[in-house]
Amino acid sequence: MATGQNEQYERMRKSLRRLDLHYHSLKYVGQKLASEATQSPAARSGALRERSLQLSTDCSRVLHDLCDHADREDFDSCQSARNQVDLAIKRASQAETLVSHTVNIWRVVEATERLLTAVAAKNGYVTLSETLAVEPIGVWQGRAAEPAWPSEGHVETMATRVDALKPMALSSFRSAPRWRVRQLFRPGLMLGVLIVLAFAAVAIAAPVIAPPEGEDPYAMSRDGFRLEPQSPNADHPLGTMESQYDVLYGLVWGSRVAFKIGLAVTLGRALIGIVLGLISGYSGGLLDAAIMRVTDAFMAFPIVPATLLMLTFFGPKLGGMTGGVDRIVVLALILFGWMQYARLLRGNVLAEREKQYVEAAVAIGARTPRIILRHVLPNAPQGLFVLVASDIGAMVVLAAVFTFLGLSGYTGLADWGWMLNVSRNWIIGTPANAFEYWYMYLPPSVAIVLFSIGWSLIGDGLRDVLDPRLR
Repeated sequence: MATGQNEQYERMRKSLRRLDLHYHSLKYVGQKLASEATQSPAARSGALRERSLQLSTDCSRVLHDLCDHADREDFDSCQSARNQVDLAIKRASQAETLVSHTVNIWRVVEATERLLTAVAAKNGYVTLSETLAVEPIGVWQGRAAEPAWPSEGHVETMATRVDALKPMALSSFRSAPRWRVRQLFRPGLMLGVLIVLAFAAVAIAAPVIAPPEGEDPYAMSRDGFRLEPQSPNADHPLGTMESQYDVLYGLVWGSRVAFKIGLAVTLGRALIGIVLGLISGYSGGLLDAAIMRVTDAFMAFPIVPATLLMLTFFGPKLGGMTGGVDRIVVLALILFGWMQYARLLRGNVLAEREKQYVEAAVAIGARTPRIILRHVLPNAPQGLFVLVASDIGAMVVLAAVFTFLGLSGYTGLADWGWMLNVSRNWIIGTPANAFEYWYMYLPPSVAIVLFSIGWSLIGDGLRDVLDPRLR
C-alpha cells in the first residue's frame, strides 16, 4: 500500500516538474508574442505562433497525465485547468490575428500557473518561480534584481532539472483484455480459420496435388473426349466430368480462382470505399454531400443487373484475367459494391474528427493528409475487418453465379461455377440410380458452401471480438 502511494507521489512530482518547465518556456514565448503584438497588431510571426501552440499542447498533455494520477482533492482543479487550456488552445489555433492568438496563449499560461500554485505545495514540489525568488539572481544597488527573460540564473536553474526536459514518453498500448483473448478461441471463429486455412493450403499446393499439363494451369486436364462422365477410379479419385475433365483438378485449381476473385474484388471495394469515406467524413460540407449523393446513386443499381449491363456493352471487347469476360465481372463487382465501405468509414470518421487528439494535431499545424492517415484512419476501422471477411465469401458465390450462367469464363476453366454449369445436365442420374453422377455436382457445391461459410464464421467471430457492445 505504501509502495503504491510513493509511486503515485513520484509520478505527480515528475508531472509537475514537466508542467513547470513547459509553463516557463510558454511564458517566455508569450512575452515575445505580446511584444510583437504591441508593436505591430497586424504582425504574423509564424515561428513564434507554432512554438507557442506546441508548448501549449505539451502543457495540455501533462495536465491530462496529472488528472489521471491526481487524488480526489486535486482532481477538480486539474480537470478545470485542463478544460481551460484545451479551449484556449483551440481558440489560439483558429485565431486570425496575432493579438487574439497571444491573448489565448496567455490564458493557457494563467490556467497553468493557477494549477501549479494550488497543487505543487500539496505534493512537496518547489516551483521554478519559488526557487528563483528564494535564490535571487544578481544584486543591483543592494536590491535583489528581478530576473529578466532569458537570464543566466534562470538557465542555470532550468539546467539543474534537465532530466525533466527529455521528451515525454508515449503511453504504451494496454494489453488485450483477457476476455478478448478468450474470444479468439471461440469455436465458430476457430472453425472458420481452419476452413480458410485448409483452402489456402490446397491453393498453395495446387501444382503438387494436380500438376498442370499445358501452358494454362487453369485449363482443366482431360482424359479423352468421351461424353459420359466416369465414376471415381484410381487414375481420377473424384471421377471425370462430361468430356472427361478431371473433377479433382478443377476442384484444386478452382480454390486459387476463388481466392483471386474474392480477394481482388473485396480489396478493390475496400480501397475505393476507404478513400472516399475518409475524404467525405473529414472534409464535411458540400464535398461530403456530393460524395454521399454519388454513393446513394450507385446503391440504387442492383449489382446483378448492373453486371449484366456491363457484360452486354463491354463483354466482347475486353479480355479477362483467366479468359473470357472475367475482368468485366470483377470490375462490375468492384464498381457497384464499394458503397457500404464508404458509408461505414464516413460514420467512423465523423465520430473521430471531433475528438481532442484531432484538434491538437490541427493546432500544432499538422497537414490534413497527415492527420487523416496518421491519426484518423488508425482509429476508425471499427467494423471494417468484419465487413471485409464477410464480403470475400459472398463475392466468390456471386462470381460463381455468373460462371454458372455461362456469362463468364470459358470451356474447361478450373472454376467451381463452371463445373456446376456442366454438371447440371447430369444432376438426375439413370432410372436405376438417381444419384449416379454425384461426383460431378457434389464436390464443387460443397467447396462453394464451405468457402463461404468459412469466411462468414471469421467475420462473425471478429465482430464478437472487436465490438465492445457484445462484451
